[in-house]
Amino acid sequence: MRILRTRKNGQSLVEYGLVLALIAIVAILVVKAVGTQTTSTFDNVQSQMTSQGVASTAPTAASS
Repeated sequence: MRILRTRKNGQSLVEYGLVLALIAIVAILVVKAVGTQTTSTFDNVQSQMTSQGVASTAPTAASS
């Protein structure tokens, strides 16, 4: 009986690990997608401001 109980505990631990890994993968993909979308939005805003003649105050790579 003790062996059966140990196997169930081990099985539950593996299942929790798999669920945790799946959640981590989904979270990473969501963060990447949101980051890409945010970068794209800021690039569009900067492009629109530049085309309207508004000066950019963002530091450039040369001045860093």
